[in-house]
Amino acid sequence: MIFVTGCARSGTSLITKILKAHGCNLGDPVNALNENTGVREGVLKPYLRSIGADHLGQRKLPDTNNLVPIDGLREKVLKHFPPWDPVAYKDAKLTLVWPVFSAAFPEAKWVVVRRDRERIVDSCLRTDFMFSYNERQPWMDWVLEHEARFSDMAYKLDMIEVWTDAVVQEASNFAPVCTFLGLEFDLDATLTAVDAKKWHPSDAAAPVL
Repeated sequence: MIFVTGCARSGTSLITKILKAHGCNLGDPVNALNENTGVREGVLKPYLRSIGADHLGQRKLPDTNNLVPIDGLREKVLKHFPPWDPVAYKDAKLTLVWPVFSAAFPEAKWVVVRRDRERIVDSCLRTDFMFSYNERQPWMDWVLEHEARFSDMAYKLDMIEVWTDAVVQEASNFAPVCTFLGLEFDLDATLTAVDAKKWHPSDAAAPVL
């Protein structure tokens, strides 16, 4: 199992699209954001509601140190995927509950998608469905809360970070992700999946992978 997560508006959908182009099984049904809606609507969102957290992952973020396990989580997730590997599930909200999913999938590899925090805030402010705040500072605090979780995840999970700007600027920067996941890097597939016209990379140099 491959889990793809990161802050919303960081490029998780694009990175998952590239993984799909490399043969990853996203299951069915999958929405325009490359999320398996069976898992999102039937497992993840109900769980967030059950623990008193925002099911959209925008307000009242859960404490990852005090999460209640989900009985039968592995079976509840895998029933939404055909029985062939590699299986990938993407959702930015996984960052908020990663210990629960890690316990059910101890063998999983995690891809954490990163982007410059100022650009994430810019995107949140101009995106209709990111409606919880209309000022920069609350969104910046939200991004920083995610980044604190990324640090904990890096210590405890089998994980790689990928900076979307770096991949958009140079497709070969996706190759280390493929190596980590045991996939054969396909430059043409990566270039086909990336629509640079729909992405606005930072003017600053993206981190080298």
